Amino acid sequence: TVVIPDPGLFERLRALRKKLADERQVPAFVVFSDRTLQELAARRPRTRDEFLCVHGVGQKKLEEYGDSFIAEILGAR
Repeated sequence: TVVIPDPGLFERLRALRKKLADERQVPAFVVFSDRTLQELAARRPRTRDEFLCVHGVGQKKLEEYGDSFIAEILGAR
């Protein structure tokens, strides 16, 4: 079991993932896995470079989703 320092942030990231997946008509895991969301909630990347260092994030996902997730993380601080 993974301990998430901020379960509220994890849930907000899950909600954002669902919204983005629904808009693109793809399953949520296509956007990011739970593991990636857990790492995002734990590491709280504030820049695109930091975001790119998270497991499951590559250049394509950074370009497509990075700004939305970073904004959610920064809003949670």
